[in-house]
Amino acid sequence: MKRVSALMPIALFLSSLVIAQAQQSMPAPPPEIQLMAYFIGNWTTQGTMKTSPTGPGAPFTSTERSEWTAGNYFVETHSSMNSPMGNIQGTRVMEYNPADKVYTYNAYNSLGEHIVAIGHVQGNTWTWTADQKMNGLVTKARYTVNVVSPTAYSFKSEVATASGGWASVMEGKATRAQ
Repeated sequence: MKRVSALMPIALFLSSLVIAQAQQSMPAPPPEIQLMAYFIGNWTTQGTMKTSPTGPGAPFTSTERSEWTAGNYFVETHSSMNSPMGNIQGTRVMEYNPADKVYTYNAYNSLGEHIVAIGHVQGNTWTWTADQKMNGLVTKARYTVNVVSPTAYSFKSEVATASGGWASVMEGKATRAQ
């Protein structure tokens, strides 16, 4: 019993050193990650899908819930969109990649689509680019978010045209839910 009593303070001291050392070696999130905090919360969106080879133009609405994952390195968003194609459920994960100095996101939806996009921020504008399949063809896509206020942003989704320009496929606005 005396040995256990004598060893207990040493064991506690050593375990506190291990915990302190582990805490010191945990990297701190880079400051660019804090820019993603803007999207945390509940959002409602409304907009218009433009006439395209996949269908006629029509309005849509959606709701989104975004939150930090454990550790505050990634933002995970779950969405539900009511559109002419029916109700589309989606999940996306956004991150900042400090090695490449870019934002990335992986988006998945109930239509079986998976999009990997690379993003940059300049002022109040987030610009995402991706290669995506549409009607069996790979095309360049661009998604732009313009922060209008702490509680609203506008967005536009475009695809590259054969002439080198961009054609709008979706536009709208998002508002932070109260």
